[in-house]
Amino acid sequence: MMSNKKSVLVNSHGTCVAWVVLIFASLTIFGAKSASSEEKPNILLIMAEDLGGRITAFGDQVAITPHLDALSKQGTRYTNVFTTSGVCAPSRTALVLGMHQISVGAQHMRAKDLDGHNAARAIHGTPYRTVPPPDVKAYPEYLRHRGYFTFNHKKHDFQFAVTCCGPGGGPFTIWDNDKAGSSWRGAKFDTTFKSKPFFGHISLGDTHEGRKFPDFLKKVREGKTFPSYKNYPNYIQEIDITAPESVVIPPYYADTLAIRMSLAQHYNDIHLMDRMVGSILSDLKNDGLEDDTIVIWTTDHGDGLPRAKREIYDSGIKVPMIIRWPEKYRPDNHPAGGIDDRLISFVDLAPSILRMAGVQVPRHMQGRALVGDKNLTPRKYIFASRDRFDEQLFMERAVRDKNYKYIRNYTPGISGARLIGYREQSPIMAEMRKLLQTGQLNDIQRLWFAPQPEEQLYDLNVDPHEIQNLAADPHYEKVKRRMKNALEAWRKSVGDMSKMPESVMAKIFWPRGVPPVTKSPSISVDDNNFVILQNKTPSASIGYKFQGTDWQLYSKPFQLIESQVVTIKAVKYGWKESGEVKFSISPP
Repeated sequence: MMSNKKSVLVNSHGTCVAWVVLIFASLTIFGAKSASSEEKPNILLIMAEDLGGRITAFGDQVAITPHLDALSKQGTRYTNVFTTSGVCAPSRTALVLGMHQISVGAQHMRAKDLDGHNAARAIHGTPYRTVPPPDVKAYPEYLRHRGYFTFNHKKHDFQFAVTCCGPGGGPFTIWDNDKAGSSWRGAKFDTTFKSKPFFGHISLGDTHEGRKFPDFLKKVREGKTFPSYKNYPNYIQEIDITAPESVVIPPYYADTLAIRMSLAQHYNDIHLMDRMVGSILSDLKNDGLEDDTIVIWTTDHGDGLPRAKREIYDSGIKVPMIIRWPEKYRPDNHPAGGIDDRLISFVDLAPSILRMAGVQVPRHMQGRALVGDKNLTPRKYIFASRDRFDEQLFMERAVRDKNYKYIRNYTPGISGARLIGYREQSPIMAEMRKLLQTGQLNDIQRLWFAPQPEEQLYDLNVDPHEIQNLAADPHYEKVKRRMKNALEAWRKSVGDMSKMPESVMAKIFWPRGVPPVTKSPSISVDDNNFVILQNKTPSASIGYKFQGTDWQLYSKPFQLIESQVVTIKAVKYGWKESGEVKFSISPP
């Protein structure tokens, strides 16, 4: 039936319009039923940056990581986890979407103007942001839709977001709280935590590549940064806790004091990161939430060191992961202190977290949930990608099983160590280039600096550092053919967008070289004052808020009190937000 009730619509410019509202059928964003009343776990994802398996619990003999070691004894260690890229933005995008970055055009580092860094513009003339396929959402938005309170502590670095590292990077519909330092504590959460479980994403930047740069270390020792560590006694002294002579030098590095000191600094940073993990876990326990919270700790890719970060060798993509399960949520075959050696890809985390929360996994996700399906066949392979990094062009793909790694280079003949401005600040990079120029590197140490071959094949059981290329060895031809076929089948199955020049892809996402603007939602109301929102921009997410409240994710009609004003806007991932629309129902 038609409603004769008058409403007032105020657009973003403040213009008032009287209109007659029609009743439309209810529309939900995901087409899912409302969340059940069953008790659901809190889920906390703690993600370190730029760190491989240099944790005592994972066999490292130098690291000082007591808090992570304790966490591993309480939880499960996952020893074969791999990111989809050796650098943060593509890897984090794959994680949050549950899809390989090459499937959505998010494979380049980074796809947009960022704080004056115009790498994308320098390559193909215009910045852009990735626009995922219709109906593809970040997994925290699915959680939010099903009743979770979601917060982001610091960093997102999703290729479809506005910013890298600051708060408010959008889309605004992903998080209830996206402000620096946000957690389960504070007024925002206190108003909802009694009725809602939470999902939190905390990024710890202590081990980031830039923490080893001389200028940054100078600021640390002068007390001009690391303010969070001032809560720790003797924090200045603890940043030098690792002796340079104690570190193990991988064979692709020269053994010099400068390199040892930089590796030691990496371990110092790991120790400080571990302290932060301990502080977070202590807060969780003190707040009485330990027995209700699944804790996941991992890193966004491998070590932030040359010949690791930005690479698809294991040094760049293999990461440690620990999941601590409260007893009431512990799945079968995950005993405390246990080890899970299944091959796990970063695209598996999104469906796994959704399954932990009892949320149905969307069909477009390419990962496999680690829990909840006893009949799931373990992975035979994991896959990774290497594309443009800042100002340098690459295109490499990798496939790995438990024994072998095959790398196909679609841009052969260029050095793996091409000049990347940011990386050149690394003391290890400076030292290795000096030694290269003076002829002091051996054959293994020069490999990375030489033109890279079209194919690489490594026996990881005997060559974990991926030094001895077996691609031309006839004894491994059968293995190479099998791995190569698996790689090409995967590229076809996920729709590798790197076949398309970046300039063409950018024009598809932003046809005029500027971000398209999401259309404002349309509004209808029924006779019971339930507001129904729709949007003409395909796959746009809709949010609303009342005066004095934060943005809520629209998933079903909500009731509006007469004379109450609600503000509404929408956003399509990779586009600009719509203008805000203010709406109220006037008395009859």
